[in-house]
Amino acid sequence: MEKLYVNGTIHTLDATSPLVSALAVVNGRIAALGTQEQVRAAVSSKAQVIDLGGRTVTPAFSDTHMHLISYVGSKREVDLSTAGSLEALIETCRAALAAGQCRNGWLIGRGWNQNGWPTPRIPDKHDLDRISTEVPIALSRACYHVTSINSRACELLGLSADCDGILREDEGNCLSAIEAQPTADELMAMIQEGCADLLKQGIVCAHTDDFGESGNYAPVYNAYRSLAEAGKLAVRIVQQCRFLTPEQLERFLSDGHFYGETHGHYRLGEHKLLLDGSLGARTAYMRKPYADDPSTQGIPLFTEDSLYALTRISHAAGFPIAAHAIGDGALEMLLNTVERLQKEAPRKDARHGVVHCQITDQAQLARIAQLNMQAYIQPIFVKADQHITEDRVGAALAQTSYAWKTLRTLGIHASGGSDCPVEPFDLLPNLACAVTRKDPTVPGAQPWHAEQCLTVEEAVRCFTEEAAYASFEENDRGTLSVGKLADFAVLSRDIFTIAPDEIGATKVEMTVVDGEIAWEK
Repeated sequence: MEKLYVNGTIHTLDATSPLVSALAVVNGRIAALGTQEQVRAAVSSKAQVIDLGGRTVTPAFSDTHMHLISYVGSKREVDLSTAGSLEALIETCRAALAAGQCRNGWLIGRGWNQNGWPTPRIPDKHDLDRISTEVPIALSRACYHVTSINSRACELLGLSADCDGILREDEGNCLSAIEAQPTADELMAMIQEGCADLLKQGIVCAHTDDFGESGNYAPVYNAYRSLAEAGKLAVRIVQQCRFLTPEQLERFLSDGHFYGETHGHYRLGEHKLLLDGSLGARTAYMRKPYADDPSTQGIPLFTEDSLYALTRISHAAGFPIAAHAIGDGALEMLLNTVERLQKEAPRKDARHGVVHCQITDQAQLARIAQLNMQAYIQPIFVKADQHITEDRVGAALAQTSYAWKTLRTLGIHASGGSDCPVEPFDLLPNLACAVTRKDPTVPGAQPWHAEQCLTVEEAVRCFTEEAAYASFEENDRGTLSVGKLADFAVLSRDIFTIAPDEIGATKVEMTVVDGEIAWEK
């Protein structure tokens, strides 16, 4: 297979040829970069020529933390993300109920966020009973760390009469009983649907957490592997392998699986862990009580001892650790654990990492660098979180949080993601938040802690080069360089030259994987 992509504004992110107008592809890899005349020599006269029409090209994007199968499932649920009040939530659910929008006899919704409501209160069972006392209801907060249920749901789940209908963190595990497990064919269809949506955003690689809580990874693993081996997995998948107990992880390893195990576009990635909850729900684990609610420090999901007992297994097996840690208490626990692991059994370039890396102080940021850890960040989170962070943790700690520029200054590798379906994986709005640190829904908004804004190039590298580094694939992708995979995105505008506030409105118009056009507008 030979192709010439010509007449473009191609930002390669490769210092040897940072801006070119053409590239040649042979057998899925870049054979030459330069002008049309320069690259033609790399292919035969039979090469197909694709005219880019002067449009902007960047390396294809990655999302280094999301939940692909959950995203597709969420498309079937009642969308409450635009509910601006409790009353709006209730009316939306009543309308959905009237329309028969139930699953397995339950009304399932997601995406509400009380922090933007006139009265920022988490709904309880009495609120949801106003929707129905006959149909069980479960409505997940935007972060998925809190779920509100009604009285009928409490009854069916066998919860005590004292339950207020607010399930935080592990309390929500009881809801797994109502989830119908998809068949193998249904799982494969869901994966393909999700991949098709990713391609529309120029995303050709996703680090996705799909194994769930039970430890029964086989259905998901088999679905992805079957698609990959049949050549039907359109997006490169790095599976974040979530195991909660040593027994689950040891069973996985005894089945012969290992870090980097690869089947076509499917690759086993980092050991994923959840150490705490979310800032918006006040379940992120803090070292000190919340400034706006001194009665709580959040909810830790591990102790240091239990975290060590689990991660020593993955560390010994060669897996990088990717641990969800939003509060500074959870981060401190992770840093102490990684330091202990590396002292007891040093691993060169282990690339353990913190997912989210939100509430931090300077000393913790320095420790991340000293331990040679990486960060999986979600720039889109500042759109909403900037309105609550100082209230939650105080002005001093807020100033050193979401500190992306500091991460780069300290030499910490930081890759970009969305945590979809917590936020959409729409790439350009996410990238724009890294550059502007603004809430685009607020007219005349100013950057939140502007000293932490990234340049456009730095932001693009988070979703390209740094994302490849996150899975030890920097020699194969992440920049447009001779010998690397020919994965790139074609954009409607040049995000390197337009005003930063216009980046979020830029559209992906073509996505190329292995040199082939995988999606085109």
